[in-house]
Amino acid sequence: MNKSTIKTLISEKEGENGCSRQYVKLANENGVVCIDSNTSSSNTRFRGIKHLFSSVFLPQGYPLSVSDDYLEYQIWDTIQAFASSLSGSLSTRAVLEGVGVGSSTSTPLAATLMWLIKDGTGMVGRILFAWCNGTKLDADSKKWRFFADLLNDCALSLELCAPYAVAAVGGSNGAMTGILCVSGVAKSIVGVAGGATRAALTQHQARQGNLADVSAKDGSQETLVNLAALITSLWLLPFLDGSTKMTWFSFFLFTLLHVFANLKAVKAVSMETLNRTRYMLILKQFATSKDVPSVKVINRLEPVVIGLIPTEKDVCGYRLELGSSIKAIASNKDLENQLAIYSDRNFALIPDSVTKTIYIIYRQECTSEEMLESYSHAVLAAMLASGYAVSGMKPVAEGDIPGALLRMVKDSCWKELQNGLVNQEWILNHSLLAAGEWRVSWSKDI
Repeated sequence: MNKSTIKTLISEKEGENGCSRQYVKLANENGVVCIDSNTSSSNTRFRGIKHLFSSVFLPQGYPLSVSDDYLEYQIWDTIQAFASSLSGSLSTRAVLEGVGVGSSTSTPLAATLMWLIKDGTGMVGRILFAWCNGTKLDADSKKWRFFADLLNDCALSLELCAPYAVAAVGGSNGAMTGILCVSGVAKSIVGVAGGATRAALTQHQARQGNLADVSAKDGSQETLVNLAALITSLWLLPFLDGSTKMTWFSFFLFTLLHVFANLKAVKAVSMETLNRTRYMLILKQFATSKDVPSVKVINRLEPVVIGLIPTEKDVCGYRLELGSSIKAIASNKDLENQLAIYSDRNFALIPDSVTKTIYIIYRQECTSEEMLESYSHAVLAAMLASGYAVSGMKPVAEGDIPGALLRMVKDSCWKELQNGLVNQEWILNHSLLAAGEWRVSWSKDI
């Protein structure tokens, strides 16, 4: 057919990788002909299966509707969920054995009361953990996500030990109740930390206002994985029945896989928002070379294991208090002078040389970018006062934190840092510095 006799009226495409069609009009014809991009039966069948799988388990518009790290994270998350479900099935069998299932000496009432006490203590633990750590879960979602899964493994290990502990004390219901209560509290904490951090990660992954869709499809993926683990457990449990060594060996392997997959999953996430850990890593590099590392580099360097995450004091020698009350230093003789230095700013930095603490206070109208600016002033000034070299900044006498803060105000490198952050596509209009709720007001004519 001569191409000159064909006129394309309109073309369409379903999503990024979907089917495409052209609607053409032939010369001397009144009708419009639809031409599919691929018309072979085998290709159409494969495309249909692929489309069905994508629509059931992936967010609409994938991959453009999600973050670049979505696929890698979900793969590792799927592996860890599968391993955790298998470990859970082994621990469930141990718990049922511990409460007396199959034993003539156990009563349904005793088992029921034991379960109710376990649930009750778990509820109390859930409330207390959310109260103590709720605000930290957003700022350090990767750390708490990994912590939740490690704690879950500890709870499952404890449950797997339950029958042996009960036998060691002569079949006491009190021992089993204690074990169930401890594991119940641990699992409740896992539920809070895991659920909250999952919400934070979903918010990061959703790039087209499709938070609900990403969350729903994640639930579908998890359900499929749990179904696969359930089917595997139906074969595995009878196979391991009566073999203590094989049960523990299998549990060890599943737990090891679970921890490894979790570590790979959280390391795969590249968050563009700045929390304290990521920002400190950037400031350390900036102080050395005036370079701002990329989002991916910093996220790969960010530690996620509690206890291995450096604090401000580890990095710059001073402790930072953000958005806290300054009652502890209200009698500081230099307070008025420090406030005067920041009279035209929406923040102020008040040092306490005795406790080596810098209080960062904010006006009510302080923006996220100004919070990031104040944090950079505090960290870099503390590094200067602690004897560290800061590129482009003249040194100060060691311990002279007021002089270092004044140097940061006069010779601020914030604009250079800000431009570097923007060029590397860091988000500045929203930060995760986990500042307190105290806000201050002071006269600009002080």
